[in-house]
Amino acid sequence: MISLIIIGVGGVMSLLLSIIAYFLKLLVQDIRDLKKDYSSLRELCIWLKAKQISLESKISKT
Repeated sequence: MISLIIIGVGGVMSLLLSIIAYFLKLLVQDIRDLKKDYSSLRELCIWLKAKQISLESKISKT
């Protein structure tokens, strides 16, 4: 009887750990995607700042 309880508790714990591992995997993937999006957004910001400076210099010349 006690061994069945131990096996049941072990099975439940295994299931819960599997669910936690799955959500951690999703979290890590989301963080990686966020880093990629951040880097492309940063590149775009740098490009826009350079373009703004270029346009400001052209406007100030006229």
